[in-house]
Amino acid sequence: MKRKGAIPAAAFLAVAVTTFSLAHGADTPRIFVNGKRLDADIIMKDDRIYVPLRAVNESLGAEVSWDGDARVAYVDFTEEDQTAMLVEEVSPCVVAIIGNYKSDDAAIQYNNPTVHGSGVVYKSNGYILTNAHVVKDIKNLTVILNDGTSLPGSVLYSDEKADLAVVKVNKIGLKAIKMADHTTIASGKTALAIGTPISMSLRNSVTKGIISSPSVDVSGSYYKLIQTDTTINPGNSGGPLINSKGELIGITSSKYSGIGIENLGFAIPVDTVRFALSQFEKYGCIIRPDFGITLEQSWEAKIGLPTSKGLTVKESPNDILCAGDVIYQVNGIRVSSLTDWNEAIKSTYNGASVSLSIKKGGESGQTVQMTLDEIK
Repeated sequence: MKRKGAIPAAAFLAVAVTTFSLAHGADTPRIFVNGKRLDADIIMKDDRIYVPLRAVNESLGAEVSWDGDARVAYVDFTEEDQTAMLVEEVSPCVVAIIGNYKSDDAAIQYNNPTVHGSGVVYKSNGYILTNAHVVKDIKNLTVILNDGTSLPGSVLYSDEKADLAVVKVNKIGLKAIKMADHTTIASGKTALAIGTPISMSLRNSVTKGIISSPSVDVSGSYYKLIQTDTTINPGNSGGPLINSKGELIGITSSKYSGIGIENLGFAIPVDTVRFALSQFEKYGCIIRPDFGITLEQSWEAKIGLPTSKGLTVKESPNDILCAGDVIYQVNGIRVSSLTDWNEAIKSTYNGASVSLSIKKGGESGQTVQMTLDEIK
């Protein structure tokens, strides 16, 4: 008969240092499992580290039991256990955002006096990330924490092109989400969305799927987005898209809907989030260079086909950069679409100048280098 009980002191698990993050102290080493410090007795012997079997596995969400008669340890772990543990860990970071429409016409149009969305705490002293479109037409903004606490909020920063905004509430000690390394986002990896779809009664609803693509060009989006089959509904906007470690990989923002369309949701990737936050904190807004020109992408780029064609200048305020010229590089980065252009500037523009590689007179023309100062 299998009985739960304390794993004997002898039942230790040998752990290679590459499996866990190990921080060497003066006397006793500290071991972190998925970012959490393991509070357990540790033995070091012959250049190996031994930690209790129960401590390690339960920290990963597994159930550990001990049959004292047979002297057998059982470790039971399921994907459901991991997901439930993950949601429990992240949910305190997620908030609902609600308020009234600024315009009475909008309230009449939607037959609802209130509008709501989602958000996620990224600083424990009351800083919350959400979508710009969530807070654009809202007044009497109120933030609902995971425990049901209601707090008045104000919009500190907002950028409609990035579709990101920061809301501030007057409260400290909130649980802040950890942001992922954007280079770890890949097709096929697990993604979970947490938010408030449709109704405030559905706060902190969870849906699960995968990352369909880490970087897609979506019509109407200024920057590239994460595509996911994780279910996203109205009200999820502004909430977190997280990975299997509970780290923020994106801010859910939009979806395709219609007859025959299923599970096409999108999120603003964490590298764009970090870029926007750094700009907000430094300048109070996102600084972008103004060339005063109108660009057009090729028909291939418009329908999403791979192409080496650049961006054609349609209108220009001077004769230095002329209509018909083709821009194919921004600060050394190849551009074939308007989103490529925006991403290249996001990645390289520091408030100073921008260097363009241009073919004068079209794709077969003479290649020249120009700077923003020269064009303006």
